[in-house]
Amino acid sequence: MSSQEMFVGRQPMSGVTLTDEVLESLIRMQVDVDPGDLSTLLDLVALGITVNAWRNSPVEDWHAEGRLSDGDMMRLNSHTTQAVRRRLAGWAIEFNVSSASSSSLAAPDVESVRALSALLIRWLVRPDRKLPTGMTLGDLARSKAEMEAYKEHVSLQLDLLVRSAETQSVRFGLLSVAAQSLMFCSSWWLHPTWADRVERFVSMLDCPTDPFWGEGGNRLKKFGAEPASVQDRSGLRSSLLTAPWELDATTAKWVTNAGIGAV
Repeated sequence: MSSQEMFVGRQPMSGVTLTDEVLESLIRMQVDVDPGDLSTLLDLVALGITVNAWRNSPVEDWHAEGRLSDGDMMRLNSHTTQAVRRRLAGWAIEFNVSSASSSSLAAPDVESVRALSALLIRWLVRPDRKLPTGMTLGDLARSKAEMEAYKEHVSLQLDLLVRSAETQSVRFGLLSVAAQSLMFCSSWWLHPTWADRVERFVSMLDCPTDPFWGEGGNRLKKFGAEPASVQDRSGLRSSLLTAPWELDATTAKWVTNAGIGAV
């Protein structure tokens, strides 16, 4: 099933009609979280929106062309996720989604999702938006044509969320996005498994005999000397857990090359 199909309501999946209950079951099957908890659900929604509207867009083409390293992508993806998450929190407050239960998503109407979509589009496509890498989005896009292609992609993805809310419900639309995040963002910051991934990765740095590094720790050796910020294990752990977008370029590149995404 494509991401576009998942966004739009009541799509069949192996003969099963997608409903709130089916989506909740899919989420629980993939990771031990409760989609009935509003904060947890909005974390997953932020990931899903980011992967659809940001990562799986012309941005990934620019990454493949060498404009961005894997470390840059980790910083950009995490920064975008936290920015989307903050806007989701503001949206929930504005439209009186005040309960800790995601059942309170029955309160907002489709117009509120249109407002959320417009808010996210405005932020995502601003050419002068400063990225964690130091450049602006316009600098990264390099041309008006490439910027327009990116804007078109973002608008399409957020429109799909609106259509899903229209054809089914607001909560169904957000659950659909959340389910995608678990399939496509398992190695990302804010994913429910991220904290365990970080702990495992940091602990392995002091264990060159760990099987992850291959025979004789050869895989670890090939990355060369650790940057000072990697040698500071406590600081590295804290940065990865709370704000990986604030890592410097050298550290982010070293960490991603060393395989934090494969842990």
